[in-house]
Amino acid sequence: MARQSNEKVNNSTNQSSDNLQNFSNQIFNIRRMLIEQFNRIEKDLQSKFSNNQEKFATKEELYSVLGKMQEFRQEIEKTLTPQETEVEEIISDDIFTGLNPFNLRKKYHELSLKLRSEEVDPFGYDPIFDKFVRPLLDFFYIKYWRVETYGISNIPSNGPALLVGNHSGGLPYDATMLKVAIQKEHHMHRELRFMVEDFLFHFPFLGSLMNRFGGVRASQENAQQLLENNHPVVVFPEGVKGLGKLYRDKYHLARFGRGGFIRLCLRTRAPLVPVAFIGPEEIHPMLARETTFSRMIGVPYTPITWTFPWLGPLGLIPLPSKWSIHILPQIDFSNFGPGAEKDRVLVYKMSKMVKEQIQDTIVDKLKNRRSIWFG
Repeated sequence: MARQSNEKVNNSTNQSSDNLQNFSNQIFNIRRMLIEQFNRIEKDLQSKFSNNQEKFATKEELYSVLGKMQEFRQEIEKTLTPQETEVEEIISDDIFTGLNPFNLRKKYHELSLKLRSEEVDPFGYDPIFDKFVRPLLDFFYIKYWRVETYGISNIPSNGPALLVGNHSGGLPYDATMLKVAIQKEHHMHRELRFMVEDFLFHFPFLGSLMNRFGGVRASQENAQQLLENNHPVVVFPEGVKGLGKLYRDKYHLARFGRGGFIRLCLRTRAPLVPVAFIGPEEIHPMLARETTFSRMIGVPYTPITWTFPWLGPLGLIPLPSKWSIHILPQIDFSNFGPGAEKDRVLVYKMSKMVKEQIQDTIVDKLKNRRSIWFG
């Protein structure tokens, strides 16, 4: 009996040892798979970037990028930390008094109500919320992307204007920086409204946040209403194709839809102002797109970038490339007669002309750029 008992103990010990060995092997297999995956990504990046005119980043530039991202983290902390500002007076100390894990939802709703204007326009623009996020956007404009804006005087001092630009970046960072540029540098400090892609409204909170900051769901009717109310409006005819552009296709403009933006100008007689963005196409260098699962949840794609999903949520932080915005002379539509928007040939020619103007400007400016990170 004692012998059988010892055999059972030995068998149990051997089984435990085998289980431990199997578990250890599985861990090492996962580690090896991750290393192989990262090696493939590294080789893919090297092959893609080596074919570009500019070197993606030197070692010194990467240190600078990390420094900028550290500044970004500090700015987020600063924005979320109570300070003695005008907006801060709106957020009374009562919001943070007694804050604990069990009343987070209640406190969130109280804070949300404090940051909400009593009256908003028909598209949900909220001046109080706009003022609340302004310091963070100023940080992006001045310190993070160090945006330089040229041709700001080409935007009319009053009346409607339709701004048309190249699109990239996953989220409407380009529209946001153009809005800040006009608020800060235009002599009339006009309030720009921007069209937001429909799929962004499928994300919780994101659509309403865009509305409160001045974004409007993209449609001909909404854009026309804004122009008829004398707002400057920016649209991106590349649409989702521009946002989902792979890194190897950067600065190659996608098809400009069916010329809806030209029809809009012909109907409203609003001047068209072409805009070329340099810099936004490097903030999320996209290697590939996942579409199968994404379409099941209502979004066109999930980006696979240099940093996402490998770094988790941290991989969603945009990289601090150097930006410049070039606002070109406006195109006058006041001399076209009624019904001109139905002329398909005219619409096609005008659309092609605008696209070529923006593309040529981008090519010209890229020739003089020496670094993605320093311009």
